[in-house]
Amino acid sequence: MLDFAKIKTPPNDGDVLVEPAADHLAHLAESNHALLDTYDFPVLDQNIRDLRQALRRQLCSTCTGPIILTGHQPDFIHAGVWAKHIVASQLAHAFSGKAVNLVVDSDALHDTVLNVPTATDRGYEIKPVRYAPMVRGLAHESIVKLDPARLQSFQHSVREFLGSKYAQSCMPAYFSAMASASDARDWVDQTVTARRSVEHAFGVEMIEHRVSRVWFSPFLADMLANAPRFRACYNAALTDYRRKNRVRSPNRPIPDLAGDGQRCELPVWVYRTQEPRRRLFVETQGDRVALYADHEPIAQTSSQQLQTWEGARAVLKDAGGYHFRPRALSLTLWARVLVGDLFIHGIGGAKYDRITDDLIRRYYNVTPPAMACVSATVLMNLPHDDANQSTLRAAQATRRDIRFNPQRYIAATPPAEQLIARRAKAITQSTTLRYEARRDHIRRRDIFREIRAINEELNALNTAAAQSSDRNLTDVARRLAENRVAKHRDYFFALLDRKRLERLYDKLASTINIAV
Repeated sequence: MLDFAKIKTPPNDGDVLVEPAADHLAHLAESNHALLDTYDFPVLDQNIRDLRQALRRQLCSTCTGPIILTGHQPDFIHAGVWAKHIVASQLAHAFSGKAVNLVVDSDALHDTVLNVPTATDRGYEIKPVRYAPMVRGLAHESIVKLDPARLQSFQHSVREFLGSKYAQSCMPAYFSAMASASDARDWVDQTVTARRSVEHAFGVEMIEHRVSRVWFSPFLADMLANAPRFRACYNAALTDYRRKNRVRSPNRPIPDLAGDGQRCELPVWVYRTQEPRRRLFVETQGDRVALYADHEPIAQTSSQQLQTWEGARAVLKDAGGYHFRPRALSLTLWARVLVGDLFIHGIGGAKYDRITDDLIRRYYNVTPPAMACVSATVLMNLPHDDANQSTLRAAQATRRDIRFNPQRYIAATPPAEQLIARRAKAITQSTTLRYEARRDHIRRRDIFREIRAINEELNALNTAAAQSSDRNLTDVARRLAENRVAKHRDYFFALLDRKRLERLYDKLASTINIAV
C-alpha cells in the first residue's frame, strides 16, 4: 500500500521518490498479478479474464511476464516523469516482462510551447518556443505533423535560446529523430518517436501505445450499458474522498458526473478531429438509448444492442465521426483492472487515483490492485545563489524602516537633529492622545500627518539610504527571479545536460537492481 504521507515532491536536485520502497515493487507486481487472476466478473458480454488476455495481447503480443504500466500526456515531460519510465523499464526487464507507456493523446492542450532557459543581459529567463498553433479545448491528437520548415524553425529557436548548453543536452538527438520520423502521422507520433530515441540511448525500453488507438474496448460499452450505476459509484467514490480529505468544494479534485433522471454523464470525452472535447451523456427512455456530446445527439440505439460488444461497437463506430476517449479515472481504471500488473503513477496521479481504488471496489466489488508512485527532481545546471523569500522580506523590511524611521539612518547634523526632536515630540503627543479617556481623533490625525511630513524631510536629507535600499531590493528580486529559472524542475528532460540524466538513470537503475 502507498504511504501517502511520503508522496511529496523530491525537494533537492538529484532527489528521487519511489513509493512503496524499491524493495517492495517486485512483490507488488507479483501480488497484483495473483490478485487480478482471481477476478471473475462480466464486462458487458465478456469475462474479465478473457478480456484481460485480449487487451494484453493487443498492447504486447509477445508478453509472457508482467506488464508494468505508466502513462502521461505527449507533452515535454520533465525528469520526474522520465523517472517513471526508468523504473518501469528496469522492473519489467528484471522480471522478463514489458514496460508499457500509455500516451494520453486525448488530453487537452495547455499550450503548444517548449519552455527553454536562456541567458540574457539581465540574467537567465525562460523563453517559450511555440511549435504549433494553440487552440483551446483541442486534444493532443489534433496537432498536425510539423513540416520540415516548421521543425527547422523550432530547432533553430531552441538551439539559439539554449546557447552553449545545447550541445551537452539531448536535444540534438531529439530533433534528429523527429526529423527522421517519416512514417509519423501527426505531431504526437513525431514527438513520441523523438523521445523514444533519446530514451533508447540510455537503455530505457518501453512499448508506446497511444490511448486513442487502444482504449476503445468492451469497457466503454459496459459503462454505456450500466450508465446510472457507474455514475452512482463514481460520484460515491468522489464523495467519500472529499469527506476523508476534508475537501469542501464540489468541484475538487474533479466534479461529480452530472445527471437529471433519465440522462447521466459518463467520464468519457467525445469530439471530432480538430474540434474541442465535449462531455458524453447517456439518456435512457424505455428500450431507447441516446448518446449526446453535451447537448448534441450523436447516436441512438436500443438497450438490447448495447448488451454485446459487437452491437455496441457498431453504434459507436457510426456516431457521426465522433471519437470516444477516456477521462482520467476511467483511463486508469481500464489500465489497472483490464491491462497491467502494476501501474506507476506520478505524484498527482497517485493522489487522485485513490478515488479509482474506491470506484473499483464499488463497481466491480473486488479489491483494487495496488499502485506505485515514482518521481524525481533534476535541475538545469544554471547559476543561482542563496537568495530566498526571507532575503526578500528582510530587504523589504529595511526599505520600509528607512521610510518610516529615517532617524535611524541619518547623520547627526543640526537640521537633522531639529527634525528628529520635532518628530519625537509629535510621537509623544500622539501616544498621549491614544490613551486619553476622550480621544481627539482629529488632533491625532493632524499629528500623524505632521510625523509623515517630518519623515519625508528627513529622507530628503539622506537620499543615499533610500537609493541604496531600492537597489538592494531590486537586486534581491532579480536574484530570486533567476533562482526561479535555475530551480525550475519542469524543464523537458532532454534539455538537461546528459551527464545529469545519466546520474538519475544510474541512481534509479541501481536501486531497482539491488531490490530485485
